Amino acid sequence: MRSLQKKIKNEIYALLKDKYDFKQTELSFSQPAERKFGDLSTTLAFALAKKTKSKPFLVAEDMAARLTGQLKAVEDIRVAGGGFLNLYLRRDNFLKYQWQNLEKPLPAKGEKVIVEHTSINPNKSAHIGHLRNSCLGDILARSCRFLGYEVEVQNYIDDTGIQIADVVWGLLHYQKKSLDEIKKISNLAAYLWDLYAEVNQLFAANDDLARQRRDVHKKIEEKIDPEYESCRYIAEEVLLDHIRTMEQIGIHYDLLARESDVIALDFFKAAAAEMTARNVMTRSADPAKKDCLVIHYDRENIEKIIVRSNDTITYVGKDIAYNLWKFNLLPRDFCYRIFHTYADGHAIYMTQSEPAPPAPPFGRGDKVYNVIDVRQSYLQNLIAQVLAQLGHSAPSANFIHFSYEMVALTPACVREMNLKLEAGEENKPYIEVSGRKGRAVKADELIAKLVEKSLCEIQVRNPALAAAEALPLARTIAVAALRYFMVKFNLNTVIAFDFKEALNFEGDSGPYLQYTMVRLNSILKKSSGADLRAASVPGSLQCLEAREKELYWEMILNLSLLELAVEFALQNHELSSLAAYAYGLCQKFNHYYHLFPVLAEKDADVRNLRLSLMLIFKNKVEKLLAVMGIAIPDRM
Repeated sequence: MRSLQKKIKNEIYALLKDKYDFKQTELSFSQPAERKFGDLSTTLAFALAKKTKSKPFLVAEDMAARLTGQLKAVEDIRVAGGGFLNLYLRRDNFLKYQWQNLEKPLPAKGEKVIVEHTSINPNKSAHIGHLRNSCLGDILARSCRFLGYEVEVQNYIDDTGIQIADVVWGLLHYQKKSLDEIKKISNLAAYLWDLYAEVNQLFAANDDLARQRRDVHKKIEEKIDPEYESCRYIAEEVLLDHIRTMEQIGIHYDLLARESDVIALDFFKAAAAEMTARNVMTRSADPAKKDCLVIHYDRENIEKIIVRSNDTITYVGKDIAYNLWKFNLLPRDFCYRIFHTYADGHAIYMTQSEPAPPAPPFGRGDKVYNVIDVRQSYLQNLIAQVLAQLGHSAPSANFIHFSYEMVALTPACVREMNLKLEAGEENKPYIEVSGRKGRAVKADELIAKLVEKSLCEIQVRNPALAAAEALPLARTIAVAALRYFMVKFNLNTVIAFDFKEALNFEGDSGPYLQYTMVRLNSILKKSSGADLRAASVPGSLQCLEAREKELYWEMILNLSLLELAVEFALQNHELSSLAAYAYGLCQKFNHYYHLFPVLAEKDADVRNLRLSLMLIFKNKVEKLLAVMGIAIPDRM
């Protein structure tokens, strides 16, 4: 649809350029909610009426008269609603165009997009909240790839932060373990899950222990052993655990960027030199911030400390430097080494400060998406402000904070995960989770529970299915359930995870999309077995009776919107629209097939059209589900 709209737009400009001035007037199309108002609609007449000081209706009437019969893809043009220009497409031609261009790839954009997501502190197992970040980030990256961008997925690792100091103190000074003893702990990330909650309770109750924790943090930053060596080991072991967790749900990375390397390679020093020279970063005049270097945050009219009075750099300063590097705006680069290789051979690189063999070129992005929850909005806004103040207007405009709200649990989910409900919580819409308080759900445990419940549903529906076949199928369904649930809600909505809703085979869920595609593939398989195949070119819609013709056309139009739907999701920072689009398509397909089966149809022309629709649907929805990271099983 995008390419067709572009062709129609160019034809309209060419036909009307002698009559109307199109400068600073953009011609855009929308799809009317009701088909009686056409297949495409434009408000161009309203914009041109302002320029010509005419009535929009009269401008629209004139445009329609000049354009009727002149647009190759348009059958009819009508004026409605005081100036809307409604276009009715040549249906048979449009259907053939869709059919002939099914396998045509979208052209490369020639731009590189960097997507940073996950970015979990490497101090314990990932939890359910991290899954939403990673699912959103992965679908964002897949969307960009689908649209033709070169995409690099980065995962920022805060391997020197106070959170990892918590567990280093807990292991070395609280549990009195040596590094050799730490290395003997199996499933270290899960072990640290409980330890992290325990030591945070100790710090909250004892100021002396909290001071010891700060001392440990200082030793890590100054690379003093055994704290520093233990920190490095813990961070990498936990990071491997995070990678394995995310790999279960189809999430991969290209680069792990470590904060310790940002520090070691003096990224901030280079950034600070430019910020100071341009008076973006200055010494504070506030007595409470004596000797601190600050940046004035315009949006809130306050100062943000970048360098403390003791010359230590805040995480804000480090993040500014890191994001300047993403845009190739620093005279520095990381060194790299391979950290992990996936089964398909794709390697994840990790930054390092020590010299290393040549590696692929990382960074140098034209556009940057940072998938970080809404609580970090001020920091992301500040980075965009600094980019603009340093004279980097294009990077500032292309620096995008992809924010979202937190994940909670329904009371039912809390019970199913064997967590305790406090008095009065049973009737709450959702229960907040906190890793620091020890009340959260490990990502691995949630995934395992989803697989378990999927397996039970499969065994009810297919009692004769062998376990060797049922378990991989359960995993595929569980992943679809999780990924769809994490993306189907508005990003500004706190979502309450619920197993029953996520695994609903017959509603707004990932398994429902899979069921639809399994059903479709079964129809096509039976058609092939009966030697029924679609013709090389679809026939005319005129052979369909009126009701089927309108439903058929509605599906073809909606399927043609795939590229526009992905573009809309990106431009509006609302990936939930992709879930709604996929669900709507599957509902329409199931309704259509219920009314108009394929195999039982005797009329060869009608059957050919229905088979053509099935194949177009399969092509488009497979691509859409690939963008969403949902695999299609052989059976349900």
